[in-house]
Amino acid sequence: MGYELLDDTVVIRSGNMHATWRTLSPLLHQGGAAVTRRVLGISPRPGRTAGFENVPDFGAVIRTPDLAHGTLVNAASLKVLGARGEPNPASSYRFEYITGDSQGRAITATGAVLFSAQPWTRGPRPVIAMAPSTQGVAQHCDPSHTCAIGLNFFYRRPFDAIVAYELPVILWFLAHGMDVVFIDYPRDPSAGIQYYCDSIAAAKSLFDAVLASWHLGLSPEAPLGLWGFSQGGGATGWAAQLHDYAPELHPRAAVVGAPPVDLFSVLKTVDGGLLTGVIAYAIAGLGASAPELFNEIMPVLNSRGKSDVLSNITTCAGGSLLRSRYSTTSTWTNRGEPLADILDDLPRVVAEFEKQKLGQIAPTIPVLLWGSRNDDVLPIEPIRELRDQWSAKGASLTWHESQVPRVPGRTGLNHFGPYFKNLEKYSGWLMDHLV
Repeated sequence: MGYELLDDTVVIRSGNMHATWRTLSPLLHQGGAAVTRRVLGISPRPGRTAGFENVPDFGAVIRTPDLAHGTLVNAASLKVLGARGEPNPASSYRFEYITGDSQGRAITATGAVLFSAQPWTRGPRPVIAMAPSTQGVAQHCDPSHTCAIGLNFFYRRPFDAIVAYELPVILWFLAHGMDVVFIDYPRDPSAGIQYYCDSIAAAKSLFDAVLASWHLGLSPEAPLGLWGFSQGGGATGWAAQLHDYAPELHPRAAVVGAPPVDLFSVLKTVDGGLLTGVIAYAIAGLGASAPELFNEIMPVLNSRGKSDVLSNITTCAGGSLLRSRYSTTSTWTNRGEPLADILDDLPRVVAEFEKQKLGQIAPTIPVLLWGSRNDDVLPIEPIRELRDQWSAKGASLTWHESQVPRVPGRTGLNHFGPYFKNLEKYSGWLMDHLV
């Protein structure tokens, strides 16, 4: 066995109880107050477009052929829920920077950087570069937008909901005294569609965001750790494999949580479950990444399929649950077969999925790879195969397989539950590599 097992012994770390209070207390207080003000009409409700009062707007994505990746373009103060004052204050900024599209061409993208005000006495203050999990691919679902909103429901059609479920994780790292950079993921400038499924572009975007954050006060000497789960796990997995993309950066370790290793198996697993709508994200993201993929995929879809894809990509994950819950993609296709089976016959799609597959390159930094035995979104077997591939290539690998009992109903709880249950364990491993 060429990997270590993460110790499952329960360890109570010094400061974790206080960090939990600093994370949850202001989040519940500030988040509850924000929702109450909106319900009572004291504060305006967020819209589906940019420009909400607490979120700076930098306009649409554009191509920038004359600017280098990692360039800071714009920045403004961001009011992050749970970090607006004691007991977990942070100086926060939403910023626009240069990264690359699926073909590597320079485009603008957005992200956020949060500077913790907690004391840090153990050398340089570490930085967590975070690739968030899927919250939806519409722009009003971007994490640097939703972190200032927390929770919001849209009662007019199309029904939708903003749920910033990565916010507790961001605040958790801040409560420990670490700075955090996170991304919104790159988008196609023509259609504004996120390059969903493109973990390579996401990994490069994460590195570019860190470089851009240097101009906002992030220290180039700060110990850098990578953190990602689900969609973000694919991004951090590729970031750990990209040895030469940003030679100025020297990440010390990466947590790669439940990554989408085999995209065909992911599509088959979620099809017919509560999270069927994420398949629409994948279809739209593939079509946006290259005209050849768009032309290969679109003839497969019938009118209902096209309508459902369009509906899902204009809402957040909450809206997708309402629109496509427990539907099957066989109703989306002209052949009446599930999309995964049809896409498996399309050569350009197969080539793209193979290109995105983790495991072909060994990470050169220590990696904690984890998955969940009963995951009903990201199946465990391809993640086990990735474990074996990386360890066979000599990677410094730690493995953990969550044994959380299965919750029936294909609700996604078997996917998200272990993430939050083991947050202390997984973040502790990363912190140990940064101090």
